[in-house]
Amino acid sequence: MKCTVIDGLFDDLFLHELFLKINDFPLNTTNIANRKTWPYGHKGSHKLLGLLLFSRTSVNRVTDFHPQSEIFFNILEVIERHLNQPFFLHELSLNVQHTNCDGSVHIDGDISEYSILMMTNPTWDVNWGGKFQLTNDNGTEIVEEYDYVPGRLIIMPSNHPHRGLGPTEQYIYRTTVVFRVSRLGLDIPSAIR
Repeated sequence: MKCTVIDGLFDDLFLHELFLKINDFPLNTTNIANRKTWPYGHKGSHKLLGLLLFSRTSVNRVTDFHPQSEIFFNILEVIERHLNQPFFLHELSLNVQHTNCDGSVHIDGDISEYSILMMTNPTWDVNWGGKFQLTNDNGTEIVEEYDYVPGRLIIMPSNHPHRGLGPTEQYIYRTTVVFRVSRLGLDIPSAIR
């Protein structure tokens, strides 16, 4: 499995402005990976600090929409133009990890979806850790590993097991935004033309 990695798409000044906005979001500990219970999803494999910025349960039902999340829709449009590919957004979440707060192996969605992870810290030293890892299907072996790089985008199938590692440096926070999307075809059914 190979991820698509895109570096250098965003200006440094924009990343600094984005990071300031991210720091204004109210974080909570209800960001749960591998949700196992219904309807609230309170049980799963691990919790991170974070915020669900947008989610929908169907084409017409949006269940979460943070009023300050417009900047992330702008980012998604830049990604779509860069890839020349429109996407249908299912979920948008902000994840924050602190020192030694490693995520457990998890998946984001099903086989028809993609996760676009954006590394949002504007400055980062590789010695601070914070790597992103893809694992084998049972989560026991690392198959690919990526350094945390400011503004880096990693695109992968949402059903591929992965995890983010927390920083190793004290008092550093690793922030990422994850867009969970499906590809949209460009065909418009004749009935709605």
